[in-house]
Amino acid sequence: LRLTLKVSTNEFIRLQAAYDAKDLADIRTYTTPEMFAEISMQIQERGDAPQQTEVVTVNADIVDVVSEGDVGIVSVRFHGLIREQSGGAAEPFDEIWHVQKYVNDPKSSWLIAGIQQA
Repeated sequence: LRLTLKVSTNEFIRLQAAYDAKDLADIRTYTTPEMFAEISMQIQERGDAPQQTEVVTVNADIVDVVSEGDVGIVSVRFHGLIREQSGGAAEPFDEIWHVQKYVNDPKSSWLIAGIQQA
């Protein structure tokens, strides 16, 4: 199995900004339907509470690559520091994102299928 994945911290920052802004249209473009439903539910549960997250530092490391049929799955560990309150202290975070794509479809793009706390 040969997969090409450009691991970029920009995707982490983009998802965090879209989550803070409740931008479901943007989130839908790079998540699986199941992941989109989960994130949408989290945003709905948050209600009208404003959220603004500053990503102070972020690093990305590929931790696993597997294939299940015609689906390639790559697990990427994102870790660093984020600040969730203006003027507050930066806190460490450590997450593993599972991204997938159909390897036999040249038009398929990587979609976030799961996020777990490490």
